[in-house]
Amino acid sequence: MQQQYTTTNSRTADKFVVRLPDGLRADIAVLAEDNDRSMNSEIVNRLKRSITQDQLNEEQTKLIGMLLQRIAELEARLQPEAEAA
Repeated sequence: MQQQYTTTNSRTADKFVVRLPDGLRADIAVLAEDNDRSMNSEIVNRLKRSITQDQLNEEQTKLIGMLLQRIAELEARLQPEAEAA
């Protein structure tokens, strides 16, 4: 389910203008420097991680729902046995 991204050169890459809240540009600059990346690479990396994490969260939520349903089914099956004892 994870989308693959390909690298392109800067002339052909999609461009998107973003208005940043006050102070966010400076925060990104610090993070980029700490991670030895350009600000653009830092932003792209964080966007990719955010999308991947959202996809994982959706999958985990579905799995948790399935597990809870299965637990309820098993508890319902065990209930008559516990009452009979």
